[in-house]
Amino acid sequence: MTSPLTFPPQRSPCRGFSLLLALLALVAAGKVVLGDTLDPDCFWHIRVGQEIARQGWPHPLVDDLSFASIRDPWTPYSWLAELGMTKLWDAGGFRAVVAVQAILESTFIILLGLCAIEFSASVHGQPRYLASILAATMGGILSLAYLSFRPVTAALVGLALIAWLLLSDRRKNQKSKAVWLVPPITAVLVNIHFFAFFVPLWVAALLIGDAFQSARLPRRLCVLFLASAAACCLTPMLPGTIRSVLDYSRNDVMVRSGTIAEFHPFYQGMMGHISAAFVALLLISAIWQFTRSKRIPLGEIIWLAGSTALLFRLGRMAPLFAIIAAPIFAAVLPRLSDRILTRTPIIAMFAAVLILTAWPIARAFPRSTTSLSSWLNRNGPDAPNYPCSAADYVAQKIPPKTRHLICEFTWGGYLEWRLGDKFQTLMDGRTQLFPPQFWNTLALGSPDQRRAYFAATPADAAILRTSHNPFAEPLTDLGWKIVYRDEFAEVLVPPSTQPTSK
Repeated sequence: MTSPLTFPPQRSPCRGFSLLLALLALVAAGKVVLGDTLDPDCFWHIRVGQEIARQGWPHPLVDDLSFASIRDPWTPYSWLAELGMTKLWDAGGFRAVVAVQAILESTFIILLGLCAIEFSASVHGQPRYLASILAATMGGILSLAYLSFRPVTAALVGLALIAWLLLSDRRKNQKSKAVWLVPPITAVLVNIHFFAFFVPLWVAALLIGDAFQSARLPRRLCVLFLASAAACCLTPMLPGTIRSVLDYSRNDVMVRSGTIAEFHPFYQGMMGHISAAFVALLLISAIWQFTRSKRIPLGEIIWLAGSTALLFRLGRMAPLFAIIAAPIFAAVLPRLSDRILTRTPIIAMFAAVLILTAWPIARAFPRSTTSLSSWLNRNGPDAPNYPCSAADYVAQKIPPKTRHLICEFTWGGYLEWRLGDKFQTLMDGRTQLFPPQFWNTLALGSPDQRRAYFAATPADAAILRTSHNPFAEPLTDLGWKIVYRDEFAEVLVPPSTQPTSK
């Protein structure tokens, strides 16, 4: 009697997938440690956090950081994140900030991969591991340039977590208990950034799609929509947050002008061209799959359509687009074999590459002896940088008489953090705190308009970029002179000012 044939158990691609996803997450961390400097906005966020901590319970603030800002109360809608950023800096300095930023960006990439796994399994009956890795890679290409150490990054990680919970619930035929974590997470996120308002919109997209396809109103999604919408109201800053959102979308001169990098179209530059090709391929494939096979649910198509509209409106919406685009991309890709992720030599190679990639990142992480100034400017004058030595010069040599300091848009937050005890800056990244005419004159106006503004604006000093600075010529025409200069920045003072000798 012959024995029945036996076959070795089929290996799961989970291990290979996990290693590749970890490698992608490590690349995101490497971008933070090897390439990034700290975001210019993070410094004024920390100063706002200090002000909130000083005053106690969060409420609208009257700005005291800039001498040109409005004096009406404004809404620090990211108050919870700003308090957290301030406490993190106080506890661990910039090294803790770099570590947390690396963790947040890595976590975002991991969640993109997990969302792709959930949705591909929902559409095809089993997860597509290799396709999910490709989808997470493309999502990272779209997103990483817009992630940094500021509240919106923490909010995007929370939104990616919520997307994973929603997609997992749909794979489980809407029987997952974990999906009820969405409302409490939303309640936290709305105190971190107004992007939390997208959660009920996502749920509404799924609700409308399911209602249309099944010809009945899904009660579970109705409850989830109402709960997440109610969670968006659980912030002490709700009226001001809504006003801020409306102001950004309708009235903000700098948002509409396109002069801020993150508001440029996402398809600019070489990586932008790659992103644009990915977006075009995704949209064509998703529409094709939806119209021909009906595999992609209508709710996710509506979610994707809304995210696409936002993406083409503002480049900074790319991470929001990636949160739904990555899982749909994994589902619409042609079937790819996951067998390569099960082979022992391949897995061993992935592990080796992971270790080899981690080593230079660990070595480059700032040590306890690394100063903030050397870290901020480690990539040289051609990369984003800060006027660290120029700020030291002003702190030591320029007596504060008017307490006014002229500065650039991107350096305002750093100078408020560094010199705020002596000087108020001209401007910073809080575009909603300055009247439209201010931006039309200084950011978008002519040299003559800037010259007239500075002629009527008393100040003790100006800290400007060494080259390609639109403020240098108007000030020198008014008799200002350079008293300090290095490869990053120069300090100018008005004719009547003499630096001290201390």
